[in-house]
Amino acid sequence: MILHPMADGCVAIAQSAHAFLAFQIAEHWGNRLTPRPSPRAETLAAVLLHDAGWDGREQPRLDPDGRPVAFDTLPEEEHETVWTSAVERAGVRGRYVAYLVSHHVASLAEFGMHRRHPEFVAAQQALRARLRDELATDPRYQAAFGSDTDVVNRAVVRLADALAVHLARGTQGTTVLADLPRRDGIAPLSLKQVAERTYRLRPWPLVGRRLDVTTEGRLLPATRFPDEAALRAVWAAAPTVRLAWTLLATGTAD
Repeated sequence: MILHPMADGCVAIAQSAHAFLAFQIAEHWGNRLTPRPSPRAETLAAVLLHDAGWDGREQPRLDPDGRPVAFDTLPEEEHETVWTSAVERAGVRGRYVAYLVSHHVASLAEFGMHRRHPEFVAAQQALRARLRDELATDPRYQAAFGSDTDVVNRAVVRLADALAVHLARGTQGTTVLADLPRRDGIAPLSLKQVAERTYRLRPWPLVGRRLDVTTEGRLLPATRFPDEAALRAVWAAAPTVRLAWTLLATGTAD
């Protein structure tokens, strides 16, 4: 889960609720300057399912600092189980969905905050090589593998996830994400907070000039708890709330 700060506590956003937020961003991806994903259905499915390995594993428990266990405080030995499950669940929807999710979780393992999983990364590389060999002969996927489209699709999964993480965290200031595919090359993508839960994206990679997105979470009255019994008691009574964010293109009024 991700903890979104509030004036009187926080909202605990489940990983799959965060993925739904990412899905809403990816659903509107692409314009005359930013390539659209193709095949679109599989790419959107990968965005929605990239954190499906967390389902059933986000029971209320505390990290060593007394905060509910979040995606970045999950014990190191549990990460591979979560990532493997995400790829397996994606594969139920389709081989290219699994291929995209495998790319994403292997990148987290190899280049993210962990970087301690060489055997997992190698296993995922072998899986993707097999899937790519199979998919490259399928007319639905030949165009993606024969061009830069596969790179675009992987970037949509990665960037939609990253944007959703920053929204869910309530990131302040300006954040720059690398490697946004554009029709004229690769560019950095800037996310700047301009008001509460309102951000500008530059360059603008989406349809239109404004996008409103939402997701739900549990409203907790504190960010830290004395023990897990206290957390479970609060968790059981916590109301579900909906949070909304606005993404704006440069020059669009708040």
